Amino acid sequence: MGLFRNVVVSSFGIYIKLFCKIDRIDKENLPKEGAYVLCSNHIHWLDPILYVYENKRMVYAIAKEELFSSKFKTVIMKKLGLIKVDRNNSVSNKEAIKEAVNVLKEGNLLLIYPEGTRFGLAKGLKPKKGAALIALEARVPIIPMAMVGSFKPFTKIRYKIGKPMDISSYYPKEGENVNLRSLVKVTNDLMDEIIKLRDEIQTEEIEKQMLKAEEKREAKLLKKGKKIKGEG
Repeated sequence: MGLFRNVVVSSFGIYIKLFCKIDRIDKENLPKEGAYVLCSNHIHWLDPILYVYENKRMVYAIAKEELFSSKFKTVIMKKLGLIKVDRNNSVSNKEAIKEAVNVLKEGNLLLIYPEGTRFGLAKGLKPKKGAALIALEARVPIIPMAMVGSFKPFTKIRYKIGKPMDISSYYPKEGENVNLRSLVKVTNDLMDEIIKLRDEIQTEEIEKQMLKAEEKREAKLLKKGKKIKGEG
């Protein structure tokens, strides 16, 4: 990890440790070496930082294009190990996949959120196939994970790491592209594992905290959108 990345991750990590109670389950399922695609549900903008902070290895992550909205932000995001993807641009998408595969071939970890956005499944969105595609092209296992909590001060955050998924039977043959059926199968199996892990660690109390926090966030975004529209 670079110095800048260490400082940023450590700063947020200190906040999380001071104000949140972290409950780690089956953390030993995350290997200390080797390339893996890490896939989790997405609940807060801080959850990837928590995963990175809790893991001493270099972790790269796929991030939405909006985080790279200026040259300055682009430099910052790249220093943090983020790989830009524009899902509406097929060229950008291919470049992101290529970069992600190279990161894995170098023996690193790559974090991806198949939901594509926070609480994507709860919002009725279909999971993205990018995680499965990258894992199959890089020929590496996937590690399903789940996290629950609101990241509000003095609340509990619980996360669980599942055992690596062996998807080697779906790897494409040399010189061939990833089979679409394999892509769908791996994606569905992955989401089943993430949901299973989430349900095992989510209590009614934590679920209420999460829903309340997300409702507040959505209301704030709606209010901000109306204000911008009014000014225009």
